[in-house]
Amino acid sequence: MRWRKKIHKGRQETGIVEGAFSGWKVILNVDQTKEAGFRRLLQSGGAKVLSGHSAPLFKEATHLFADFSKLKPDDSRVNVAEAAAQGVNCLKPEYIADYLIQDQPPPMESYCLPEAESYLQNNSDLGIGLSQKRKALGEMSRVKRSRIH
Repeated sequence: MRWRKKIHKGRQETGIVEGAFSGWKVILNVDQTKEAGFRRLLQSGGAKVLSGHSAPLFKEATHLFADFSKLKPDDSRVNVAEAAAQGVNCLKPEYIADYLIQDQPPPMESYCLPEAESYLQNNSDLGIGLSQKRKALGEMSRVKRSRIH
């Protein structure tokens, strides 16, 4: 309901319609029976869902949603740590529904994939939030900083 009101208000005020996921460029690595549903939901909200989940897509992606527990043993798995190191928000798929339903967007940190947590922790130590990762990525990828206590 909140998103419907926001879209309606945007149409009235500016004529520009932005969905809940506008600006998101998403990589999905979930069970194939659920992937089509996630894809439709994200696209209807304005996200661009990227085809596949290879490393070259990490430069373009803003979000990665993965659930390895539901994948079959022979299904390919994305390299979450590498995606996180390149500034992609690596999250559990539950974030999508909670983002839509909750009045305030939930903190991404609560949905971070375990393989990306160490990267998130490194950013927290530097005072860099998830939304700022892309801006700081170039500098951080060249220089490994030590913790200062």
